[in-house]
Amino acid sequence: MKIKKEYLLLALLIVSSIGYLVFQKTDRLHYTLPVLSPVKAEEITSIEVTHAGKTTVLTKKGSDWIISPQNWRADGTKVSEMLDTISNLAVTDLVSESGDYERYQLDEKDRAVLKVFAGKNLLRELIVGKAAPTFNHTYVMLPGEKGVYLAGGDLPRLFLVPQSELRDMVVFTVTPTDITRIEIERKGKRSVLVKTESTEGKADDKTKLFVWKKDNGAAIDKAEVDTFLAGLSKVYCGEYLDDAAKGQMTSPDITIIMKGAGENRLSIFPKQGDKLPALSSQSDSPFLLPDYKYEEIEKFLNKALEN
Repeated sequence: MKIKKEYLLLALLIVSSIGYLVFQKTDRLHYTLPVLSPVKAEEITSIEVTHAGKTTVLTKKGSDWIISPQNWRADGTKVSEMLDTISNLAVTDLVSESGDYERYQLDEKDRAVLKVFAGKNLLRELIVGKAAPTFNHTYVMLPGEKGVYLAGGDLPRLFLVPQSELRDMVVFTVTPTDITRIEIERKGKRSVLVKTESTEGKADDKTKLFVWKKDNGAAIDKAEVDTFLAGLSKVYCGEYLDDAAKGQMTSPDITIIMKGAGENRLSIFPKQGDKLPALSSQSDSPFLLPDYKYEEIEKFLNKALEN
């Protein structure tokens, strides 16, 4: 009798296990994950993000990306990360079909809408909620669908940021080897440095040697000029100022003009408290120059403006 009960219990256990597996299989087959159509990063010409009543548009113009409506130049590294995320985006799981969108920040008040275009052709549209607890996925919805899905990546970190954080903070850049003339003016004192080919060295040298001289003929240490140019090869601003401030910036303390294939100008204005306003021919907006960069410039100017 005892053996029969054990067999009976074993049989019930087997039936229960089979039932559970069948149920699980049926439940997993209850939905099919959507497969997003492929999007190539190089095809994308604009990205549009609407969130909290504001719309940010990034548009490709030549090799640059521009933030509209302000017409600011966007940070190329950040845009590249956006493009890579968009082109590799995939839906990984169905989270909910209950219609409770608020918990995922996918309700009308909190959601963001991401649109990606090639010209006027809409390549992708996605409704974006908050990042999942792991921050490796984001809760999303697809247009016309009620389900909440998980998509790979932390989309809010990339796309739901203030426009000011998308700006390219590089305000001045030159290629040092291209510069042949540097014009410097500081509070009425002026100096011009000219790059000339050196007459020293062996006649059979294949590499040309250059020296820097002031316009009065005095030599200046080439290594110091090279260091100065390297420091200005890529200048990042501390922050941008309101564009309206540009009209009030008329009398710089320091003006540096670099000439080569083209001409580039950097103007530094009197300090306002602990802030150094500046203008660049490569930036439409005024900005604050970091103190460390000013100190580098000032150190060289002291020598360049010596008689």
